[in-house]
Amino acid sequence: MRRLLLTVSMLLMGMALVGGAAESLVGTSLVPLDQEVGTHASAAGAVLGIGLMAAAVNPSGNVGWVRAGILYGFVVLAFEAGSQFILHAGFHLGPVFFGLAFSLLLIALYPQRKALLPATTGMPAKPAPAQPAAPAPAPAPEMRTEPVAAESKATEEPKPTEEPKPKIEETEKD
Repeated sequence: MRRLLLTVSMLLMGMALVGGAAESLVGTSLVPLDQEVGTHASAAGAVLGIGLMAAAVNPSGNVGWVRAGILYGFVVLAFEAGSQFILHAGFHLGPVFFGLAFSLLLIALYPQRKALLPATTGMPAKPAPAQPAAPAPAPAPEMRTEPVAAESKATEEPKPTEEPKPKIEETEKD
């Protein structure tokens, strides 16, 4: 039921915005549609209305258009307030009521309200605490480069060598 109401709300809002934009093309020859329906006539309104009607088929798959529809109500309120206080123009209650009513309706009927908020960028909200420096790696053990045979010779005790005794030759005495 909520899904159906969301679709109908998006379609109605879209049609009203397109109607308000169409009125700006033909002037007041029809009726002052933007004041009667509660929208401001503009090309942006037409684009928003068409987008909302197209997104009404699958609102969950077109969350960007739903967000834009919600934003519309708050922008209209700001526009009317700005017109009143800065330009001293008349405050039109119709567009404000229309915009805020449909904005709140879209929020209330959207099936996954958390999806209406933009996703975070993945950056941590708080800076990560500084981690202590890693300890220096232990020195690598010394590697011997001598051949194994030389090593076994080095461990043997040297044998005493016998020096040959000098032969004393006897010489004949004459």
